Amino acid sequence: MKTYKKLVRDKIPKIIKANGGKCEFHVATKEEFAAMLTQKLLEEVQELIENPCAEEIADVLEVVEAIARLKGISLDDIKTWKLEKKVTKGGFTKGIVLDKATEEKLERDGSHVHLKTGNTEKLNKDFKTSGNGLKK
Repeated sequence: MKTYKKLVRDKIPKIIKANGGKCEFHVATKEEFAAMLTQKLLEEVQELIENPCAEEIADVLEVVEAIARLKGISLDDIKTWKLEKKVTKGGFTKGIVLDKATEEKLERDGSHVHLKTGNTEKLNKDFKTSGNGLKK
């Protein structure tokens, strides 16, 4: 048998057996699962880069949703953050590439660069969600 040591979708062992194959597997601990999800995300993103299509985007989203569940982050919270960032900073629809900027106009947070934005109080009042709202 070939050794894989990789995270697979839940039904893969049954599919292998149904097709006459054999496999060995285990259920990951929470710590192992978190690490394996990170590796799976990298794998799925690479596949998306190589073959940009709906199926590969779905695979990336499946892994992102699994990471969110593991971390206790609701999809409503993700949608809330997505909307706040789109309203305050915009989306990725125009293809804008930032070539240069003065440091005063940027805030650095780890590996992210954030453009300084104004008050988002109106967004928070107007946006309704069934989640717990924004958490920082």
